[in-house]
Amino acid sequence: RLQTICFSRSVEIHEKVIGAFIEKHMFY
Repeated sequence: RLQTICFSRSVEIHEKVIGAFIEKHMFY
């Protein structure tokens, strides 16, 4: 159960990083 929470948490952070990265590229 703990591993699943950690996994979903890292995926959430990963999506935020990807989103910010795409946003930066859209602006430039």
